[in-house]
Amino acid sequence: MTDKFDSYTSLLQSLVKEAITCSPASWNHGQLTITCDGAYLNYALKNSQSEEKAQINDNLRQLCEEFYVQMRQAGDTWDKAVVKYFRKDGSWSFEVNFDRAEAVTQRHTAASQLANAEKPWWKFWQ
Repeated sequence: MTDKFDSYTSLLQSLVKEAITCSPASWNHGQLTITCDGAYLNYALKNSQSEEKAQINDNLRQLCEEFYVQMRQAGDTWDKAVVKYFRKDGSWSFEVNFDRAEAVTQRHTAASQLANAEKPWWKFWQ
């Protein structure tokens, strides 16, 4: 049986490749953090050991959005994803961690319930 996260592998690899492209050539590691507050996605690309700044381009933004949407559509919701990438034995590797706050789960559930609630169109105060 394949791991359900295997379906995200290709997109995740593209995301990491683009994060590396956006990073200064001197970086041997970095961290892409994607957060969602329920309405907006925010991105940060950092290396705590370097003063050089990365430049997030439109391709990386698009890949972050595609990654979030693909996972959400599959029922894998999160409010923070941290993608750590690093050089290991001459090639790039990465690891991903997800945080899912209980408040986010409750907010998404409440929003879904409101969207699906049946109410007369003329009773806007309900």
